Amino acid sequence: MRNQSGRRLPNYAIGLIMVVVLAIASYVAFTKQVPWGGGTEFKAVFNSAQNLRPNSPVRIAGVEVGKVTAIEPVGGDIAPTEEGEIGAVQSGALVTMELDEDGLPLHEDAQFKLRPRLFLEGNLFVELRPGSPAAPVVDPDYTFPPQQTSNTVQLDEILTGVLQADTRANLQVFLDQFGKALIDEGGAKSLQVLNRASPDAFKFTSQVNQALLGENPHDLSELIGNLDRVIRGLGRNEGALQGLVTNLRITTGSFAAQDVALERAIAELPNTLDAGQNAFASLNESFPPTRAFAREALPGVRTTPETLAAATPLLRQLRLLAQPSELRGLVADLRPAVPDLAKLTRETIPFLKQTRALSSCFNNVILPWANDRISSTNAAYNADHGSKGRVFEETGYGLAGIAGESRSGDANGQYIRVIGGGGTNTVQSFDQSTGENLAGVTPFPLDGSMPRYGPKTPFKPEKPCENQDPPNLVSSDGGPPPQEMSDPATGTNGLPVLEDSVDVLEGLSAAATATQENDPEAEELQEEAQKDLENLRERYGS
Repeated sequence: MRNQSGRRLPNYAIGLIMVVVLAIASYVAFTKQVPWGGGTEFKAVFNSAQNLRPNSPVRIAGVEVGKVTAIEPVGGDIAPTEEGEIGAVQSGALVTMELDEDGLPLHEDAQFKLRPRLFLEGNLFVELRPGSPAAPVVDPDYTFPPQQTSNTVQLDEILTGVLQADTRANLQVFLDQFGKALIDEGGAKSLQVLNRASPDAFKFTSQVNQALLGENPHDLSELIGNLDRVIRGLGRNEGALQGLVTNLRITTGSFAAQDVALERAIAELPNTLDAGQNAFASLNESFPPTRAFAREALPGVRTTPETLAAATPLLRQLRLLAQPSELRGLVADLRPAVPDLAKLTRETIPFLKQTRALSSCFNNVILPWANDRISSTNAAYNADHGSKGRVFEETGYGLAGIAGESRSGDANGQYIRVIGGGGTNTVQSFDQSTGENLAGVTPFPLDGSMPRYGPKTPFKPEKPCENQDPPNLVSSDGGPPPQEMSDPATGTNGLPVLEDSVDVLEGLSAAATATQENDPEAEELQEEAQKDLENLRERYGS
C-alpha cells in the first residue's frame, strides 16, 4: 500500500488498519447490526421479566419484527403522566424493545405478552399486538403501562401456587365427598339425568357466555376487574363475608323449600324479561328529551326562590279570597249567570256541528272547485281560448270588469249596454228540459258549442255538502245545431252581404284615416265610400 506521494505505508500503519477492519467485521458478525443504524425503540413494563433476556425476539403473528435491547427493574416511584409514562407499580421490569419498520406503527392500545419459545420451558419471546387502527399512534420511546402487558404461566407456579399441602388436603376431601355423593347418595343417577338435559342446558349456557362477552371491547375485562375489586373488598371484612355466606345459605334454603313456586317463576321469567326489555327501551328513548327538559328547566329552577318570594303576596291574597265569607259573595254573584251559561252551552253544540259541516264543505268541495281550472278535451281549444287561471282567479277578473262597466254612465244611462243582435243565419235547437224546438238568428254561422251539453255532476240533496262531488270542469266540444243562412237579395245565403259590408267598412275606415292625416285624396275617398254605402242600401234594403 502506498500513500498519495507514492511512498509505501509503514508496516505498523497497515497492521493498525487491518485491526480496525477486523474489529468492525467481528462486531457486525456477532451483533447482526451496524453501529450507525437500528430500529425504533419502545418500552413496556411487565410484572416480571421471568426468563426474558436481551436479544430475545419480538414477534407479531409469529413473524419477527424486532428484539429486546435492555431489561431494567422498576419500583413504585414512577408517576403517571399523559405522555406515555407508566403509573406506580410495586415491582416489575422495564423492557426496552427495538422494532423494525415491519412492526410499525404502534397504537396506544397495543398489547405485549411473554411467551415460551420451547414447550418444556426455555427462553421467552415478546408477542406483540400493534393495537387497533382507531387508537392514536404513539411516538418512539413511548412506555406502555403494565395494564397492557402479561406474563406466561410457568409450571413451577402451578405446582407451588396451586398444589400446596392445604390445597391437596382439600382436594382429597372433595374427591372423597364427591365419591360418596355419587355412590351412597344416588348422585350417579342424578348425574345421568343431568347429562340427558345437558344439551339444552349447554345451548342456553353458550348464550349466557356470549352475553357475558358484552357489546363493546373490554366489557368482559372491565367486569372481571370490577369483580376483583368487589372480592377484595369482601376479603377485607371476614365477619361480613361470613354473614353473607350464612344469609346466602338461608336464602337458597328458602328457595329450595319453595321449589315448585320457583319453577313457575323461572318459567315466567322469559316473558318478564321481554316486557322489561321493552320497558328499558322506552326508558332509554325517554332519556334524551328528559335531559333536554332538565337543561331547559334548570334556569327556571334557579330562579324559583325569587319567583316564590314574588308570588307569596299573591298567594296570601288568594288565601284571603278563598275564605268562606268571600266565596259566598262570589257564588251569589255567579248564581244568576250559571243557568244562562248552561243554556248557551247546550245551544252552542248544534251551532258547532253546523260550523264543522260548513268547514268540511269548504275543505272537500268549495276549495277544490275554486282551485280547479276550466279545460277541454280539445288541446287546440285550451291553447287558444282556454282559461289562464283557476276558478277563483277568473271569477275575480270578471267581477273587476263588471265593476268597471257599472261605473261608466251619465244621466242618459250607462255607456256599455247589452242588446239582442240579429242576422241572416237561422239556428234551431232542441230544449231537452222542456222538450220544445227553439229558433234564433245570428250574424255568423255557429261552428259548435263549448262546453258540450251533457249530464252535470250528480247532486245528492239527501247527503250533506261535505260528501258531494266537486263540479267537473273538464268538457268536450259539441257540434253545431241545425242552421240555415239566407240572403234577402239572392235567397241562397248571406255571404255576399257580409262581403259587401266588409268592403264598405274598409272604405269608410280608409276615408277617416286620410281625413285625420290631411291627405289630399281624403275627399275623393269619402265620396267613394258614400257611393258604396248607398249601393249597399239599394241592393239589400235599408
